[in-house]
Amino acid sequence: MHKLRIATRRSALAVTQTKLAAEEIVRRNSGVAAGALANTPLDYELVELSTEGDRRLDRPLSSFGGKGVFVKELEVALLEHRADIAVHSLKDMPAELLPQFKLAAVLKREDPRDCFIAKGGAGGVMFMDLPAGSRVGTGSVRRVVQLKEIRPDLEYVPIRGNIQTRIAKLSELDGVVLAAAGLKRMGLDDLVTEYFDAQKMLPASGQGILAIETLLQPSLELEQILARANDARTYNVAVAEMAFLKALNAGCQYPVAAHAEYKINNSFNNVACENNVVNIDNVACKDNVMCINGIYWFEPKQVLLRARVEGECATDKQARELGCRLASKIAEQF
Repeated sequence: MHKLRIATRRSALAVTQTKLAAEEIVRRNSGVAAGALANTPLDYELVELSTEGDRRLDRPLSSFGGKGVFVKELEVALLEHRADIAVHSLKDMPAELLPQFKLAAVLKREDPRDCFIAKGGAGGVMFMDLPAGSRVGTGSVRRVVQLKEIRPDLEYVPIRGNIQTRIAKLSELDGVVLAAAGLKRMGLDDLVTEYFDAQKMLPASGQGILAIETLLQPSLELEQILARANDARTYNVAVAEMAFLKALNAGCQYPVAAHAEYKINNSFNNVACENNVVNIDNVACKDNVMCINGIYWFEPKQVLLRARVEGECATDKQARELGCRLASKIAEQF
C-alpha cells in the first residue's frame, strides 16, 4: 500500500483534522520498509463525503439519530472499499461500533476542554461576569446541564453548524461555548475568552481525540501502518470513556460524559504545559494510574449525578474495566 484513501466529512474542520491525521500517519511511517514499495513514500487522498448530521442543521441531533449520523456515510465507504480508513472526531462516534468495524488507532489528544467565546472575543466579558439573563449559545445538552449548575440565571440557546457559523451567532448572542480542540486546529483559539476547567465542566467523552476507523479485519499492512501512528495512552483514555457511555447505553441525547486522564506524580509541581494542559510526555506518570470523572443527568430526580474512579491502567482491557466501574458507580445513585 503506497496511498491511503481516507474517508472524511466535507466540513472545513473535518477536512483540516483529517489532513492532520493523514500527515501524522505518513510521518510515523516515513523511512519504514514496505516490501516491494520500500522506496515509495506513503501518500494519501481524501474521500470527502456529506453526512446526514451535516445536512440536517435545523434540528437537534437527539431528534433524529444521535451520533451515528456523522459516521454512517463514511462507514459505507469502508464497506464498499472506496476508502481504506475513516477519520472521525471520537466524540461524534457512537459508544459501540457496528460489528463490521473497529477503532484501529487514535492520535494524541488535543486540548479536551470546552471554552467560552464572549461577544468581543478574547477581550470580552468572562462567563461568570455575564449579566443575569444573558444569552449563551451551545448545541450540547451535556454543556447546558453543567452550565446551569454554575449560572442558572442565564438563557441557553441551542445552536448547530460549523465553527464559523456558531461564532457568527455572536451577532445575536452574548457568548457561545465550543470545544477548544476544533478552535485550535482551525487556528481560531485567539478568539477564546476563557477555558473551562475539565474537572468541573466535563467535556464530551472523546473530545479532542481523532479516531481512525477501519473494517474489522483490515490487511496486515494497514494494521501495521496505523499501529505506528497510534498513541497508546490516548487509546486507553478513549476506550475508558467510550466504555462508560456504552455501559450506560448513552448517546448524545443524554447529558452524560466521562473524562479520563493519567494521574501525574505529585512530586512534579512545575511540569511543562501549554495553556494549562500538561504534556504527558514531559512528566513522570504515577504507576499508570488513570483517573476518570463521570456525569449523568438522572431525569426522574432531575439531578446531575457525579462519580470518580481511578486505577491501574496499562492496557485497553483495564481501561474498559475502569469505564464500566465508573458507570456502575453512577448507576448505584439511580
